[in-house]
Amino acid sequence: MNIFSRWAMHRAARRYAKLLPGELEADFGHSETYTVGQVAAALDRRGEAGRYAAIAYAAFLTEADYVGLAPSLPMVLPYDVAKEVFRRAMPWGDRYSALRDMETTSAPPGRYGGGV
Repeated sequence: MNIFSRWAMHRAARRYAKLLPGELEADFGHSETYTVGQVAAALDRRGEAGRYAAIAYAAFLTEADYVGLAPSLPMVLPYDVAKEVFRRAMPWGDRYSALRDMETTSAPPGRYGGGV
């Protein structure tokens, strides 16, 4: 993957992370996972069903559903990689950021941590 493709993938992930969680929740209620049809409807409505749609599907589908859908996607990423790309693209200040912060930050004791 060249630098332009990587940039385009991260840009798509940021769009998905900004728009899809709220739209899926508004249309279908809060859920940890959604169906292929629900995610596809949200992507189609936004005109976002493009080359990097695998990121959006991995973020909202179970691994089994993603693996079943993967052959029909324009570009396939491993499930855990696609989920991580999406997770890192989530905007700060969303309702999931506190959990994400606990998972990814661990300041050492001392100057910026809690130590003396």
